[in-house]
Amino acid sequence: MPEHSPAPTPHRAVYGYSFYLLVITLFIFYVLWALLPTKELGLSYLPDKYFAVLLPMLVLVGLAFFAFFIYPAINMSLTPDIDEISSIVDVSLLLKGKPIKSVSSWKDVQNILKEGNVKCRMEHSGVIDNCQFCSNDHRIPDSSEQIATLHFMDLE
Repeated sequence: MPEHSPAPTPHRAVYGYSFYLLVITLFIFYVLWALLPTKELGLSYLPDKYFAVLLPMLVLVGLAFFAFFIYPAINMSLTPDIDEISSIVDVSLLLKGKPIKSVSSWKDVQNILKEGNVKCRMEHSGVIDNCQFCSNDHRIPDSSEQIATLHFMDLE
């Protein structure tokens, strides 16, 4: 079995080099088409020089449209609303090991946690055994009380 290395495989290197040569050749033909007088050379079947400027401008306008309208629209459509529980905490990590139902509020999360009837035992040394969230031992932080919103999160 070959070792993993950051270098490309031989097939990928050959394909990359051939694609590089193709792009350079096409760019040279594009520049020659844009700059040489095609009518005097007898190349009347090539498109007008107008397209030598139009095509790159169309590509740039399309790229700008995608960058300023399409991509932000995709990002906003995939972002949860600000009042959804998924924008605050990942419910699948919170309810690890429990069947995940449709959770839309903190009350649903608390009901699912109560169904499990798993309680944490705290020893006198300040260590919690059998944490209900991850089955590890955790040390209690040196504070009088935990922050209410971080009570359900595993901060280790």
